[in-house]
Parts: sequence; structure tokens; C-alpha cells
Amino acid sequence: MSPFSFLLHFLLYTTTTHAHKPHRTRLRSSAWGIPGHNATYDYIIIGGGTTGLTLAARLAPLFSVAVIEAGSFHDLDNGNGSVVPFYSLTQQPFTSSDPNYPRQPLIDYDLRSVPLPHANNRTVHYAQAKSLGGCTTHNTMGYLRATVGSHKSWAEISGDPRYEFGQMLKYFKSSVELTPPDWKKRNTPNATFEYDKGAFERKGKGGPVQVSYPAWVDPSVTWFAKAFAREGLPLSQEGFSSGRLEGYSSYIPISVDSRTGERSTARSYLESVLLETEIIVYHRTIGMKINFEGKRAKSVEVDTEGLGYTLSARREIIVSAGVFHSPQILMVSGLGPKEFLERKGIQVVADLPGVGRNLQDQITISLGNGIGTIPTGGGYVGSADPEVQAEILDWYLNEQGGPLSSLGALLSFEKVPERYRSSLSNRTLSLLGTLDDDWPEIEIIGAGGPSEAGNSTLGFLGAVLLRPFSIGNVTIKSDSMKDTPVIDLGWLSDPADKEVLVAAFKRLRQIMNSTVWEEIKLPGDEEIFPGRGVQTDEEILEYIKNSVTTIWHASSTCSMGKAGDEKKGAVVDFAGRVLGGVQGLRVADMSVLPVQLPTHPQGTMYALGEKIAADMLEGR
Repeated sequence: MSPFSFLLHFLLYTTTTHAHKPHRTRLRSSAWGIPGHNATYDYIIIGGGTTGLTLAARLAPLFSVAVIEAGSFHDLDNGNGSVVPFYSLTQQPFTSSDPNYPRQPLIDYDLRSVPLPHANNRTVHYAQAKSLGGCTTHNTMGYLRATVGSHKSWAEISGDPRYEFGQMLKYFKSSVELTPPDWKKRNTPNATFEYDKGAFERKGKGGPVQVSYPAWVDPSVTWFAKAFAREGLPLSQEGFSSGRLEGYSSYIPISVDSRTGERSTARSYLESVLLETEIIVYHRTIGMKINFEGKRAKSVEVDTEGLGYTLSARREIIVSAGVFHSPQILMVSGLGPKEFLERKGIQVVADLPGVGRNLQDQITISLGNGIGTIPTGGGYVGSADPEVQAEILDWYLNEQGGPLSSLGALLSFEKVPERYRSSLSNRTLSLLGTLDDDWPEIEIIGAGGPSEAGNSTLGFLGAVLLRPFSIGNVTIKSDSMKDTPVIDLGWLSDPADKEVLVAAFKRLRQIMNSTVWEEIKLPGDEEIFPGRGVQTDEEILEYIKNSVTTIWHASSTCSMGKAGDEKKGAVVDFAGRVLGGVQGLRVADMSVLPVQLPTHPQGTMYALGEKIAADMLEGR
């Protein structure tokens, strides 16, 4: 399917399902920018990802807007891997952190870290989506929100009380539309859960991103829920969208359109305004450099597959290129640490020491064991039986249900339990004590998946470090955006992270050793990884160094702060405006978070786009 046939399909869908405009079959503009032609717009957005497209959609009804995106359409470049929910786990091998991962240059930037000295000098591939919709096109689609306390910290650091959870709630609500759980389709009475309807209800229609609850229940999750409860984790009575992250929830909302069973992405924002505005998209196009007159951003030099030209902005340029590429284009354009830029031969526009600094990344460890939870009556997604595979495919295509429609996982949040907390050093306890009382320290994820043989289930438990104290950075090799940025993830450089992960590993093993598993363990089954040979703190830490990986939530490389805090590392203000006397330039994406929030960030990035768009429309 070409971009044009996709557009035709979209137009036909729109004109046949929106009765109030039955005869519209044409866009108001061409929608796609013409490479090689200089042009001028009110706003230019560099990066068509989660926050970038949110901003574009909110600005386009009132202003001329151009979006520059290095990738293209995920459903063309990555096929069903970016469309069918379950395939986000099984048909996207390019998300592997192994530096020898299977490359997919159409949709991934091929970013690799420098060797990480505190993780046994491993080099890590860090998947970043090169696509309209950004990382919402290949994430695992979980929709959660952070805690009241962490939003309070964000508000205090930025100096804007509207980042407090209660005030951000309207932006959360305006970005998504929730479909309640279909209990009949789920058909599993022992996998019910609670959620707060008020966290999504609003006057009028919801936002363009469709969010729903999984239409199929992985039986492994019901057993994980029993084990979590047995080992002291309470069932959340609200779900994880109301400002509290405590206990476990059997199922969380995922960004899946319940009507089609397909992934719903940030591209939904773009599609929501294509017919009614003159928005222009330059896909397969790289923003190479921002040009300034004095300290005012005026234009962007762009490159479409080797063809260079210039796009100018009457009002502002917004950088939304992600946690690695946003600081890169700022530095290439002369914004960053003065001495470093001068060494690279780059003319300095503004001395901003914080550009590329303060990189924070949530990291995760895991263990696994064999369990006997294969569903009876067919439908086992790991089965090698062609008839079973045909059955689950028909189930998905015809009813938008079954294993392919879902990601079966159990999520929980907690402080490090006291039995393991007692082994933490005073320094680590002091650092954890700086967090708000409602700020969870670890997330535990339980899931089942097919074994390599395809005839049993692998029970998987993972622990995520929600507030890393290790700090990394992003720098540049040269003054060209075609050279990948230099990424030092900084993993485990702070001893506190090592201590918390060792404690988290012990917590995982406690849950996996729960008596609940005796009912479903396969005969003679032992811990598959890391294995019972790993017992002492030293052995656990060595396993962590060799296996710790990312969940792709890196943040904070263009941190938000108050005007005057540039020397302390602040790069943008509360509205994303670049500091240091710079005018006409904003940054809006994961890079502006002043501190990593204890959640999966998809929902926050939509809300951030809504909030900054409101700031702009209100003259801030």
C-alpha cells in the first residue's frame, strides 16, 4: 500500500462514516510537502511523533503547520508488526537491545550506546521509532498515568502549578477516548478488575487516540494475580490512571481501537485534522539545522533523501524529535554547552549547558520459569499447530478478539518491601527518601509467553527501576544530523540503582517461589533464567550487569526548569520555550521532563502536547 492508497482508504472511511459531511472526498491541501521547494508556514514541527502530532493537530485549525518526519507510515514500513497488538512482542525484532539486532532501517534509527562501564562494558541498541506516530507505533501500548506526588515535583521544578495531576487531568482526558471492557468478549470471570471511570469521562467526545481493555485474557495472568496477592500486593481499586500507582491491576487499558482490534497511535491526531485543515507533512525528511537571526529561530534546513531545501517559520519552530535527536539538533544548531560546541566548530547561539545532560532511563531485569497454563480448547498463540494458528487468525480478523488482539500482562507498583529494604545502605535510603510518599520505587510485570519449543508457557517476571539515580548524556559526533548522536546511557553508574535492583530481584524470586505456582508448575521444572546457581548478592549483581535492559523510556535531555536556571541544567521553561534568550523555538517531547516519572509515558506525552498547545494558544 502506497501513502496515496493509504490516504484514499482513509478518505473513503471518513466520508462513509461521518454522516454530517457525506460528500467530502478531497483534502483542503495536498497534505504532503513537495521536496526541494522552499516554503513558509506559521509553525514548523520537527518530529511527527507522539507529542509532535498532538501539537500539530491542535495548532492546524488556526494556523499553517508543517511537520517534518524522518520516517513514514508504520503500517507500510513495518506491516502488521505495528498494527496487530500481539505482534508488538513477536514481530518487531528490531526492538532488541542486542547490538547485533536484526536491523529495520525503514522504522528504526539504528542507535547504539557507547560501552557502559558499569554494565560490563556492554553496548546497547536503543530502539527509537522513525515513523509518523513515533514510538506509539512500536511500543507495547500500555496507557497509564503518573502519581499525584510526581506531578507535584514536576510543577515545582517547572514553576507551573498546571503540571499538578489535578490540573493535568483535563489534558489527559482530551487526548484519548476509552472504550469500557467488554466482559462478554473477555469471557473470564476470574480476571475481573476495577477502574476509575471518572479518570476518563469528559463533556463531549473524547480525544482521537482510542484506548480499550484487552479483548482476550491470558490464563497466565490469572495465576500471576494470585501470586501477587499471596505475596502482599493488593489489588488496585482504581486502575493506574487516577494519580495512584499502588498494588496490581490484572489488566490496564492499551491503545487499541476496540472496533478494529488494531493499534491506535499518535497518527490518529494527524488523521483527525487532515480533511479540515491545510496541514502539510514532509515525510522521509530530516530536519538538518535550525537557522537563527540573532537569537530568533527563523527556518529549518531539511533533507528529503538527499534533496536539500529550507522551510521558514513566521511564528515558531517546535522541536519534537525525541530524547536523543532533540538535543542533537539543538547542538548542531548552536544551542548547548559553549566550550563543547566550539570544539566541534559550531557557532554558538546560546550557551545552554543542560542540552544533552540529565539523561535518565528506566531499566529492567527479569527471571523466568516454566508454567503449565496453556489454554484448553485451542487458541494458544505459541502453538506450532497450523490449525490452531489459523483459528486464532480468524478469531482476530472476524471478531477482533483472541490472543492476537491482546497483550497479556499484569502490572504492579510498590516501594521496596521492608524485608529487602533493610539491606539498603543509608545513602540509598536517603536518596529514596527524597521521593514523594506516593512515588513507587519498582514496577513488577508478570506475563506468560510461548516457550522456544512452542509446547509450554514461559512464566516471566520483570522488575523495573522507576526512579534511576544514574545519569547519562547525549552529545554529537559532528555538525551533521546524518551522524547518529553519541549516547551514554549511564546505567548503574550510581550505586543506589544496583542496590535497589538486587532487592527487586529478590522480590521477583519471592513471588515466583509463591506456593501458588505449585498448582501449575510443570513436573521437574526449575528456574530457567538466571537459574538457581545465582544466589548471593554478588552473583545477583553480576547477572544484573550482564542482562539489565531498557523499556525505552529515556527522558530529560532538554530538561524543563525556570528562567535563570540555565547554569543548573534547565533548557526550556514550563511552556517548552528554549531559555538563554532564544526566541521562536520550543522543545516538546520526552526530553523536557525534568525528572523521569514513575509510569509508562505514552499517556503523559499526549497530555504534554495538549498542555503546551494550550499554552501557545493562550499566548504563553
